[in-house]
Amino acid sequence: MNFSHFLAGWLPALAVSSVVPQTDLGELGLVSLGGLPIPVITCVLGLLGIVMARPLARKSEAELGWPAFLLVSVIMLVLVELWIVESRPGWLFAFVVAIGLGFSGYSLLELLGDQIRDFARSILERAKSTIGRRPPDGDSK
Repeated sequence: MNFSHFLAGWLPALAVSSVVPQTDLGELGLVSLGGLPIPVITCVLGLLGIVMARPLARKSEAELGWPAFLLVSVIMLVLVELWIVESRPGWLFAFVVAIGLGFSGYSLLELLGDQIRDFARSILERAKSTIGRRPPDGDSK
């Protein structure tokens, strides 16, 4: 899946969900952990979204074996829980995003890894081409 296809599916969903007014549930479900307020109900919904969506993951991910499958699951779970604690989304939005990440988390990690690899490769190629160049005459100070 390329980046434009990924954005074509997620940006409209993000735009719609961000403009829908969310009900203020106040302090319901907040627990203080070391002075940091944790929205427990939203975190549980994020956990459920990841866990319930992981069996629906792509076949190529399942071929990697259980250790890699569990590693991707843990990465997505940590990512979702940190996002929930930091941005405090509504219950439904957090659940839907968690399902999406649980289902397509490996694709997202592959995409991110490919982009980082391409970026690093371009930087190394530019550095290599710059190092190999001789300075023009008169600039050798």
